[in-house]
Amino acid sequence: MVRFSDGLWQDLKVIRKFLFVRMYRAASVVVVRKDVTRKVKELFPLFMQRPDLLPKQWRKDVADVKNETELARIVCDYIAGMTDRFALQQYDELLGSS
Repeated sequence: MVRFSDGLWQDLKVIRKFLFVRMYRAASVVVVRKDVTRKVKELFPLFMQRPDLLPKQWRKDVADVKNETELARIVCDYIAGMTDRFALQQYDELLGSS
């Protein structure tokens, strides 16, 4: 079995605790994450209703879908591949900033 040395493991626990408290659960980060989550969730129904808004290379796959489930998988994959910055840009362009 592979594992960290005891000293490295202790250091890693300290770093993880710091990141959890100061980064992942910091009040300012939680507020931003909530807003970003809402915006990404709003992109899904938009692309489901308007798959023509997907980039050209994704629309080729849309042309072959046989049902809504297959379309949903394509839309999910597209959104999942977005960076946070790109997702926010798409939201602003397609749904307006808010």
